Amino acid sequence: MAVVGIDLGTTNTVVACVREGRVHVLPDEQGRRLLPSVVSFHPSGEVLVGYPAKERRTLDPQNTIASIKRLIGRAWGSDEIRRGRQRFAFELKEGPGQGPLVVARGQEYTLPEISAFVLRRAKEMAERALGEGVDRAVITVPANFNELQRAATKVAGRVAGLDVLRIINEPTAAALAYGLGRSAKERIAIYDFGGGTFDCTLLDLSGNVFEVLATAGDTFLGGDDLDLAIAERMSESFLRTHRYDPRSDAQTFERLRGTAERVKMELSARDRTQTKLREVAFGVGGGTLDLDFGMTRDELEMLATPLVERTFAVCQDALSVARLPVSAFDKIILVGGSTRIPLVRRRVEQFFGAVPNDRVNPEEVVAIGAAIQAAALTEVARRRSIPAAPMPASRWPSLPSIAPLPGEDEEDTDDVTVATELTALMAEREKVRPAMPTAPDRHRTTARLMAPATGPAATKTARLPSVSEATAQRLDTAPVYGAGRAPLPSSSGPLSSKPLATQPLAERPPVARANLPASAEAVPTPQSFPPPGLAAALIHPTTTTPLAAMPTPVQTPVQSRVQAHVQTPIQAPVRTPSPSPPAPLTPVLVDVTPHALVVETVGGWCDVVVQRNAKIPCERSRAFATSSDMQTTVRVRVAQGGDPTFDQNTYLGEVELINLRAAPRGQVTILVRFEVDESATLKVFATDSTTGRQAHATLQLVGIAGAQSVSSMAARNATARLR
Repeated sequence: MAVVGIDLGTTNTVVACVREGRVHVLPDEQGRRLLPSVVSFHPSGEVLVGYPAKERRTLDPQNTIASIKRLIGRAWGSDEIRRGRQRFAFELKEGPGQGPLVVARGQEYTLPEISAFVLRRAKEMAERALGEGVDRAVITVPANFNELQRAATKVAGRVAGLDVLRIINEPTAAALAYGLGRSAKERIAIYDFGGGTFDCTLLDLSGNVFEVLATAGDTFLGGDDLDLAIAERMSESFLRTHRYDPRSDAQTFERLRGTAERVKMELSARDRTQTKLREVAFGVGGGTLDLDFGMTRDELEMLATPLVERTFAVCQDALSVARLPVSAFDKIILVGGSTRIPLVRRRVEQFFGAVPNDRVNPEEVVAIGAAIQAAALTEVARRRSIPAAPMPASRWPSLPSIAPLPGEDEEDTDDVTVATELTALMAEREKVRPAMPTAPDRHRTTARLMAPATGPAATKTARLPSVSEATAQRLDTAPVYGAGRAPLPSSSGPLSSKPLATQPLAERPPVARANLPASAEAVPTPQSFPPPGLAAALIHPTTTTPLAAMPTPVQTPVQSRVQAHVQTPIQAPVRTPSPSPPAPLTPVLVDVTPHALVVETVGGWCDVVVQRNAKIPCERSRAFATSSDMQTTVRVRVAQGGDPTFDQNTYLGEVELINLRAAPRGQVTILVRFEVDESATLKVFATDSTTGRQAHATLQLVGIAGAQSVSSMAARNATARLR
């Protein structure tokens, strides 16, 4: 079964795959490599996806769904949903858990279900082009997507029958497509202006390391907004001429919107365009009313300028976070269909002071990067499944190029080289911790377990209200988010008497093997990782300095005994030196969190758990204490954003801690560990800091379907007649 990369776009979706060392953008049956992200529910019961659905947008707008990516992962009460209800012709209604639903042909669909139809069609395209089944994918999202939007995209992939190996940011994927196979050290800016979203991501490329310095974005800004502005101009012209406003009729206005997109594209290649639409409306006596509309490029640029200038406010935000001037970048990469507009290219050059680069098709480069990442993850899994052995030089992977499948047009390809082993050897979070090529404080923070205390060394514990017994009973049957992970050891627990080198594998500290060959995976570094339970006991909760870099504390008998274990040498297996040259470098992706992760404290204020722009994967911990006697349940409300007031941020959901020890208030302290993985998605774990017992922690994301609902949606998707 094949693995692919999918750019699930607002306007168009692209699917790509690595085959025999070359990256291929996969076409449909007619050779088209862009799949419109449009779904239409036909009266016959068929579900039309792509070009057939786009054609029905003007005929049946109430049952044709487009630009759904702008709304996915949004809560019903959000400003984006409110704007979507005003803008789109199809019906939206509130569903369970504050999630929006689409109503078409009398049926209700979640937003991930609509995206799943597009992904299923992309999957079918890939299977036809490759001649084999496709069951795994790397899917891209805007860098500025929050936790809800990423989780909803994962749900869409599962509903479409795909195992989503990873969610990767679109600008990072584009950088991977451009930078792979190059040894030069560069600092690049990705200007990603698509159909519905905008991102600016700043990266350092150094050999095999792709490190994101900062990212910023607007998930409701794109080419769709310019289409709407042109359609508004058409409506005003028609109203002046015929005294009829096309905006009063959804079908008529959708026809103008489709025409506006063509006008925008034509004016990107010429200075003037003229359009005549027949039978736009009917006047007195049944006479037809036609629209004769002309526009120049200058007029288009007047409409586009406010939107384009908003993108540079986002760019400036990213530069401020990175603390870099615009002159610090060697290359500016254009990504997204909206970058084809001449005004955009001119303004990018003016802002950054450099001619932007679009050598790889801006509408395909993200899918190419996703395919590279997908191939890398597959190769990593394959290497782990076979015994480690030196690879003969004759079998070394070559540096392939982005190329067409048989029958594709060679003129549409690019000679950008890409490596076959393409990303970090990051093992499962349950077993290892990736080693990143930057300062340790950017990657991981652990917190010591502590009871309430006083003095400068004490950590402030948040007093949170109790939860009703009914809620606790309901949650007792809910699945644990991140179940299967061993609880964080307590510092008060007994230390193992076994030497570290002879401990069973499950008891050993995690091994950073992001840059190690497969043969070195089982060799931990004793200076970098203390034995189980010590990281929590010896590192201050607010510091980001690892244990080895901290001043040596006054040793207690326990700590002295532990230090002896840390210094116990570990003997690596003896291997005969191989005469083979060193293996090719494996690129390492170092991304960042786009938003701060916060929890609510007393008075509706925020306690920041993970800062914006923190390197991922990372983990942070917070201690919470019970606020009433005999309390057995604690609720922790979680949000994303930068406002000090909790309600002004994007509410994600609640972490429910149940089955706690019944004790006087303040006597039970729970350490909650928040982990952000390589896909920038959140997992939560909780431990009673006194007993070391793991508490039941369930993260309930707003509007995100549970496992049972996902299975039901997947069954409905699989039986739908797709065309």
